[in-house]
Amino acid sequence: MKKQFTPQDVWKFSYLSWPALSADGQYTAVTVKKPDTGGVCQPRVRVLEARMGRVVYESPAGVREMQPRFTQDGRLYLLSDASGAYQVWQISLENGERIQKTSLRHGVNHYDARMGVIAFEATLWPEEIDDGTAFHEMTAEEKSAWEKELDSRPYVAEDLTYKMDEWFGMRKGEKPVIGLCDAKGQRLLTQFKDTEGVYPALSPDGEALAFFAYPHGGVKGRTAELMICRDDGKPAAQLTGDVMYTPSQAPVFSPDGKSVWALAYQQYENGYSQTAVRLDVATGKLAFVPDLTEETVCEGVNEMVAGRTENGENQSCLAVLANKLLFLGGFQGKTRLYAVSLDTPKKIEIYNDAFEDITGFCVNGRGDAAVLAGSFAAPADLYVNGKQLTDEHAWLSEYEMPITEEIHIPSRDGQAELRYFFTHPIGVEGPAPVVLDIKGGPDTMYAHAYWHEFHALAAAGFGVIHGNPRGSAGFGRAFCAGGVCWKDEPMNDLIDMCLDAIQRGWADEKRLGVTGGSYGGYMTLKLIGKTKYFAAAAGQRVFANPGTSYGTGDVGWVSAEGEVPPHFSMLQYLTDRARGSNVSRVDQIDTPLLLLHGYKDYRCTFEQAEQMFIAMKERRPQVPLRLVMFPKENHALTRTGNMNSQVRHLQEIVDWMGLYLKGKKEQHE
Repeated sequence: MKKQFTPQDVWKFSYLSWPALSADGQYTAVTVKKPDTGGVCQPRVRVLEARMGRVVYESPAGVREMQPRFTQDGRLYLLSDASGAYQVWQISLENGERIQKTSLRHGVNHYDARMGVIAFEATLWPEEIDDGTAFHEMTAEEKSAWEKELDSRPYVAEDLTYKMDEWFGMRKGEKPVIGLCDAKGQRLLTQFKDTEGVYPALSPDGEALAFFAYPHGGVKGRTAELMICRDDGKPAAQLTGDVMYTPSQAPVFSPDGKSVWALAYQQYENGYSQTAVRLDVATGKLAFVPDLTEETVCEGVNEMVAGRTENGENQSCLAVLANKLLFLGGFQGKTRLYAVSLDTPKKIEIYNDAFEDITGFCVNGRGDAAVLAGSFAAPADLYVNGKQLTDEHAWLSEYEMPITEEIHIPSRDGQAELRYFFTHPIGVEGPAPVVLDIKGGPDTMYAHAYWHEFHALAAAGFGVIHGNPRGSAGFGRAFCAGGVCWKDEPMNDLIDMCLDAIQRGWADEKRLGVTGGSYGGYMTLKLIGKTKYFAAAAGQRVFANPGTSYGTGDVGWVSAEGEVPPHFSMLQYLTDRARGSNVSRVDQIDTPLLLLHGYKDYRCTFEQAEQMFIAMKERRPQVPLRLVMFPKENHALTRTGNMNSQVRHLQEIVDWMGLYLKGKKEQHE
């Protein structure tokens, strides 16, 4: 008899990211993250022969390494903490020689290497730049003393965008800066020291450097600009100021170095799509590629997937060949690798249709492709030119796998086709207790991807509905138009998915549960506040009251177009934000409610969960209610949180649904 997946099995996963290929196609590399005994996922680099899969390099025991890169001359670089903080190292695959190339005080965040030149992004404090200690790597004792002093230092805010969820709250005075390391030594771009710089990229000849900068303040504080410079002491040039960049990864140079590419949004008549922008280095002339006017096989660049078992960043979702752009795109529930000729930007073709869920890729000049790909059955493994080189999830063959079906239904208003997935419960015949699991975003999609939470629920005897209501990405711009995600159409879509599962005999209408995180947490509260369909609810990272989210998180002001409308008073503005909020519907909630939230969440701040908890306790004391707070976790709790937190979080959901949909006593105490 096969095993049943439980929340504790989350400890067994390996998370693959950042695939790389040597120029001659002989070697491939990948970052592999696994949790240590303390629950922290630690990265290691593995290098394999691309043809046979033989491992030729593995990070030394006790050393964390990531971001492997092969340069055109065959050198292997990576980030390693062998000396303390993450620094750029050069590794010889022939004799194992290791050479440390940088010595930044707090290490390196991101880097690029070309022709003996290394460009890096590092976090520094202004005084470290001024007093010359930026390149003094701290000893363990120095680091301990510095961290103790930093903990007692007051934080100062002088600009609107002073905190982010990724920073776990307020900045402490630090900022990311760009620098170079070559035969001349290590140095910062001092002409740009007063502005935040991230994600450096070098031209093929190593003579030009592109990166993103944040030169603005106020409501434009997180608006990035693409900069380019050469190592000649001249100020960095801003290529254009009228592009809406999405600086989640480094720019990419064309093979001839004449153009630089970056992710950006382009506006069409029926909305925005994320695409790539090509900028001529000499003239600054720009063009958007691919041309997404017609959404036939693709909606945009980047995969947009929510609900996927992964942990780690990838190098890029686009690659530029001599006359072709390759990119990842999510469309209608699948993530594929696409290609478009630079001469015919409207003609988009599927470059690789062998996989249903590609999470990362790399190509070299020869056209060899390293792909990270998964499916409903397992998270991503590494494939090179179609050959599987890793099998990190072979252990899943010991477990019984649930069956997942894709269903298409019309929306009740006839305006859209809806798609949802139904993961059948294991060992349950006839109408079963079913959990509606709502994705975050909202501009994301559920896809043909492995998400361990569905497997834990299915193994516990629950069917799982995971669908893409209106407002989801990957189904055309019209599917998201007009801010529909905040209206009632998505709520109706989700209910209709449940009703369809009931009609098919899969779901028991008296044993429906609902859960979701972030936007999914918002929709969970909305559904139990406006309907009576659900017998249990688990709100994860909930968004309960826009009125109080103003100023408490990192998107409170973004949701209001970046500023208070001039004709509003502040009282009018806050009242308008609070009108129709989820917390205002507490008096109508009868559904047993579990609230799960990270204390250091600065996207949907913890006070959002507290408001729901206090209001429910005061106004609806007869309704079962439980608040579970994770003291060290931010908004990414279920994706990159400590493994102890992830397991407890998932167990809470399984137990809560078991108690109120099955009458089974909770197991988490």
